[in-house]
Amino acid sequence: MDKCLLLCFLLFSAYSYVSAHYYPPKNTLVSSVTKNTILPIFTFTLNTNEEYFIHIAGPYLVRSCNDGLPRPIIPCGSSTCALTRRVSPHQCPPPQNAIINGRCACQATAFEPFQRLCNSNQYTYGDFAMSSLNPRSPSFTFNNVKYLCIPKPFLGDFPPGVLGLAGLAPTALATWNQLTPPRLGLEKKFALCLPSDANKGAIFFGGGPYKLGNIDARSMLTYTKLIKNPRRLNNYFLGLKGISVNGKKILLAQNAFDFDGKGDGGVTLSSVIPFTTLRSDIYKVFIKAFSKATSDIPRVNSTTPLEFCLKSAEHFQVPRIDLKLADGKIWKVSPANSMKKVSDDVACLAFLNGGDAAAQAVVIGMHQMENTLLEFDVGRSAFGFSCSLGLVNASCGDFQTKP
Repeated sequence: MDKCLLLCFLLFSAYSYVSAHYYPPKNTLVSSVTKNTILPIFTFTLNTNEEYFIHIAGPYLVRSCNDGLPRPIIPCGSSTCALTRRVSPHQCPPPQNAIINGRCACQATAFEPFQRLCNSNQYTYGDFAMSSLNPRSPSFTFNNVKYLCIPKPFLGDFPPGVLGLAGLAPTALATWNQLTPPRLGLEKKFALCLPSDANKGAIFFGGGPYKLGNIDARSMLTYTKLIKNPRRLNNYFLGLKGISVNGKKILLAQNAFDFDGKGDGGVTLSSVIPFTTLRSDIYKVFIKAFSKATSDIPRVNSTTPLEFCLKSAEHFQVPRIDLKLADGKIWKVSPANSMKKVSDDVACLAFLNGGDAAAQAVVIGMHQMENTLLEFDVGRSAFGFSCSLGLVNASCGDFQTKP
């Protein structure tokens, strides 16, 4: 049995008795996560029934405001307004402030990643509520939460019921940061488990426990460092040193995953891109190694956007893909995360060629993150990841999301 799988199985088994033990009440905020069938997005709930798109590279909370009502003004010269400028999406021009009732009102900009549109509007504040795992306080309402108020047409392609975008970037104005005040004993971190099917997933703000059936899934996490990129403040970056196929490291330039002088390059994560995308120089070497390792499996025609497809059988086995991180930790990509089944007898490699001019060397996409517990411990600049939960006969839907 694979060493990583064995470790996951042992941890899962060793902590299976925990359900009979008492968990001290904690104020961890929680919501179920839904995989949308119209757009490739995941959403969670605020204010009891408002769905927000999970955007881990979004700098702040964005809410649709179509009622024409006046909203509180954040002054142009305030420190909050200055923060919006610092983390404004690099794809968009700087916003211009507006005069409302004779006062200079802060304006901020949002980037809608699917239509690739920019829109500026009033940056304001209001009340937001989120459920808690504490049975004594099953919900918390937070006052003066800052958010960008955007008219509905900007989010026109969003599915019905999705009211806005919850930015979870490593920024002061991010949703997770505003909803984890120290007075509630919450830590500066969030965790998510993106479901791979119609079942629900889970998102947690403020730390564990993350109750997965009978265990606290924190015991399943392996940690690596988060890397800072001063040119891309809204992204989480990982230090990656190599990629292996069936235990054999593919041969790449020594600096293949490094940042360049403009802040391009590096390895980041995305809740917008469906499949992991590799810059061309990396993809070509990777696909050659994967093709060689699957030479005994019949190839079939590609299925857009996936280029490398195989005929799958009942006992279909594909090469193991390992991401070797800078501190020696290994993120093992399970077959369920490396392949995308497109029909009963066809499965495609869920990695894409990002082209020669790709902004990042590697963007880890949603398919590779599904059915895996991921913790973004921003306070400690650490990133935690579990093995694929399917390997221990569990799924994201098994997480407790109610007190």
